[in-house]
Amino acid sequence: MSKISRRFLDKELENTIFEVFLKTVVDIKTPVEAKNFIEDLLSPAEKIMLIKRLAIAVLLTKGKTYEYIDHTLKVSRATIMNVSLWLKHGKGGYRKVVENILRAQSKQALIDNIEEILIRLSPPKRFESIGFERKSKKGKELLRRKLKREKF
Repeated sequence: MSKISRRFLDKELENTIFEVFLKTVVDIKTPVEAKNFIEDLLSPAEKIMLIKRLAIAVLLTKGKTYEYIDHTLKVSRATIMNVSLWLKHGKGGYRKVVENILRAQSKQALIDNIEEILIRLSPPKRFESIGFERKSKKGKELLRRKLKREKF
């Protein structure tokens, strides 16, 4: 659990600092910049805490049970309940991000399905030929992506 200083900030100062923080986040242009910023900003424990919360939100939205989420992510039921409450009664930001993640997963699943059909429709390649190796490699990459997506 995160620890916050008992010495409170003036509310106006806190809001000003938060606005600067938001602008900083919005101004990040590339995934590399975002990754570097997050890794410099958060401790390893804070990073894990945030990614688990996001994963809980995605799994809840997919209809997974508390038991499944608890077993898979090693989180408490209280944390799952809190995320569930934020999803249902928050300002909608959490829900929007989760919907974007699920939409991206759906698009990738569609692309993977098309690629799988194309692999199946391509003529068989001679064993150990360059074409066979390429087709085999594409098939294995496709399977890895599918398994990774199904896991999350």
